[in-house]
Amino acid sequence: MRESSDNKYIKFAGVAFLVLLFGLLCYRNIVDGIFSKTSGINVAIVGDRSVALLILRPDEDILGLIKFPEKLKIKIYNSAAQYPIGSLWEYGLNEKQPYPIFEKSLGLSIGVAISRTIKIHGDVSLEEVLGNLHKINLKTDLSLRDRFLIRQYLVDSVTSKKVLEMDIPSSGMDKITEPDGKEFLMFNSVISLWSKNKFLLESILNENVDLSVNNISGLVGLGISVSRQLEAAGFRVVEVKTDPSKDVQGSGCIFIIKGIYPAAEKFLLEQLNCVKHSQVSSESEKGIDLWLK
Repeated sequence: MRESSDNKYIKFAGVAFLVLLFGLLCYRNIVDGIFSKTSGINVAIVGDRSVALLILRPDEDILGLIKFPEKLKIKIYNSAAQYPIGSLWEYGLNEKQPYPIFEKSLGLSIGVAISRTIKIHGDVSLEEVLGNLHKINLKTDLSLRDRFLIRQYLVDSVTSKKVLEMDIPSSGMDKITEPDGKEFLMFNSVISLWSKNKFLLESILNENVDLSVNNISGLVGLGISVSRQLEAAGFRVVEVKTDPSKDVQGSGCIFIIKGIYPAAEKFLLEQLNCVKHSQVSSESEKGIDLWLK
């Protein structure tokens, strides 16, 4: 009798856990989100062969679109491999991480934080995005809430003709000829200068926060690449170092915030997927320390 009661309790606890997990997933996908009228985001649009970047800045009344050349090659963020931008999504699918691989690889290459991705069929365009955002089977890591708000913003911007189409300067890319004679394009150092002043978030810029980056990930150059993403968003990066003696617990992107910087903290948590460390700092300390592990 006792054993039967225990089995019923275990089954009930298991069902309750599954219901709770399902509820949390529904909350994240339906209610939770990162898009708002006071904060902007950059969303990658992936078509069958083409890729574009959607720049959403509702607080500044800006909607921008950047189309990337089909011959552009992108370096995989945690590898020495380089893939044509049109094949980058397929590479991510094969690795079972299409969203993080695409967003990190393209974002680090151009020096901009790319927070979400939308995968559509056909060529990339605002019309195709508008026609797909409401579809249940859309491949995206945007929540349903964000999809609704972004579609509403796109409709308003397109109707009022406030769309800014931008071209990547030819000086920001080098032509590469491979042994088989095929020509490709690769980003060079000029691209970070071009992107630095085009993706600013006023909410972060106005907080005037100093930030230091400590790259102990073992990935050479990751600290510089992430610092460019942060500077493009409006952070003031004062130091990039590789100092294993100064470490915090955890893995990935971890930060300690010293002071009150709500916009910067929100950006790091929601758009760079960093984790806030619980270390307490004194009231006299200011700024943010960020580790890459």
